[in-house]
Amino acid sequence: MIAFIDARRPGLKLGKKQLLLYFAQGHHLARRGDPLFAEPMYATDHGISVDDVPGGPAPQIDSEAIANTIGYVLIRYSALSPADLRTLIQASEPWRLARKNTDEPRIEWMWLTDWFRRPDETDDPDDERPNRAERVEAETHLASQGGH
Repeated sequence: MIAFIDARRPGLKLGKKQLLLYFAQGHHLARRGDPLFAEPMYATDHGISVDDVPGGPAPQIDSEAIANTIGYVLIRYSALSPADLRTLIQASEPWRLARKNTDEPRIEWMWLTDWFRRPDETDDPDDERPNRAERVEAETHLASQGGH
């Protein structure tokens, strides 16, 4: 994923690219329901760390899904400083929950999914995804049409 970010936005320092992985993983989980990458993510004093776990195969994700997620994250977050990215990460519930476990402060995918699906995130007027009210309206319309 770091190489994919670098290809889209050359010149970013490694530390900032690693912080962007938090947002990429969170948005991808919220939108697609599957992880963007398989490596575990841990809450640290500096934001996050991502293990490079050898072995198990990474999930196969088509490059369009990866490009969409990375593109969205770069547009939305890459102008922020690393300090601002760390502040956002450390203010998030997934990071805080992980920090409570001092033995292994692993950030769980479900926590990221829930965080990035919350109304404060999904009702962003600059986000092209349907907001909560639009989703309810669409679901109501589908139900009135008999699910078709």
